[in-house]
Amino acid sequence: MVTRVATYTNHTLLSDLALRNASRVTDLQNQASSGYKSRDYSGIADSTQRLLNLEGEYTRADQYLRNTTQVKLGLQSMETAVDSMITIATQMKSLLIQASSIDQGDDVNIKGQARQAMEQVAGLLNTNLDGRYLFAGGRSEEPAVNLAKIYAPDNYMSDGTSALTDATTLTSLGVTTGQIQIVSTDVDGNSVTSTVNYNPATDDIGDIRDAINSVTTNGAIASLRGLGGEGNNRLNIENVGNGTITITETGAGNLLTTLGMEKIPNPREDAGYYEGDQLVLEARVDDQYNVSYGILGDNPAFQKLIQGLGIAAGTEDEDALVVALRFISDAIEDLPNVQGQIGLDMANVERFEARHEDFKVFAAQAISDIETVDVPLTLAELKQYETALQASFISISRSSELSLANYLR
Repeated sequence: MVTRVATYTNHTLLSDLALRNASRVTDLQNQASSGYKSRDYSGIADSTQRLLNLEGEYTRADQYLRNTTQVKLGLQSMETAVDSMITIATQMKSLLIQASSIDQGDDVNIKGQARQAMEQVAGLLNTNLDGRYLFAGGRSEEPAVNLAKIYAPDNYMSDGTSALTDATTLTSLGVTTGQIQIVSTDVDGNSVTSTVNYNPATDDIGDIRDAINSVTTNGAIASLRGLGGEGNNRLNIENVGNGTITITETGAGNLLTTLGMEKIPNPREDAGYYEGDQLVLEARVDDQYNVSYGILGDNPAFQKLIQGLGIAAGTEDEDALVVALRFISDAIEDLPNVQGQIGLDMANVERFEARHEDFKVFAAQAISDIETVDVPLTLAELKQYETALQASFISISRSSELSLANYLR
């Protein structure tokens, strides 16, 4: 075919139209086969920046959702653990009430049941999720609770029939001159033996207490406090290292008998069993928001439950069991508050979780709108352009046949 001056402009227009149609057909064929508008950003240049922003925001939202999922798993595990503690406490309360009954008391192994319950509580406080101990605060790589320290120290206690003070004289109590021997053994089996002499003519309870505290280095300590922190002050002589203690009268005196010293656990109001720290965990759940969450193993509700179980696990003394029942009853009242705090933390996390999930749905749709095509519509449009391209080729072919001779014919 020869293009002449007379037909050049017409031929050029038809050729340009055909080339544009061919290019569009190729683009539409690629879109129909891949489902995407373009294989690179240049094909969507007018929407590239918006796409990049949406992809970045989508990635951040996805990371925040992973954080909230991890936090929720931890909180759910904590909530389950606390719920189990409530069940354990309720069962022990029933057993203690049953043990106080004249008809059923002999049938209940309180000490064994309390020890088993204590081990269960320790296990719950050492709940581990993905290598993290949930109740240990920031020291989550180590167990929150040391079972060897969770029981009350081995302890001798006076009978509490009358209130003792440091100024109470031995003469007023009817104590005769004598000597006691104290043997304390720590959890590693190391033993310390000490001897304390007493003379009613010169000594009072304060002197006995000072003597015990001064001569028994890392062995035993003496204090005045009520059973479980209430009632008349009693003389307590307890092991320092959560081991055992034995006190015997080695002289002619009658101190132990007169005071009615008996081995009864009397846990102090502390949390020596707790080996975590005070760092409350945080998680980033939004661009400018960190959520604090979790409960520490030294929470007062846990302490009360452990104190009650510790007393019940170490004695069958009726007065002591009454105190144990009070501690456990207090724990039953307080543990739902701990659950409530966990629930609040959960609701706070879920609020951000819902926000990020909604945004991901929006962002995914927006990204899809920018990147992808409607394949059925694209195929219909492709058909139109293929028809136009074919018409362009026919037009070019026919224009090449134009001549004066053909025209005159």
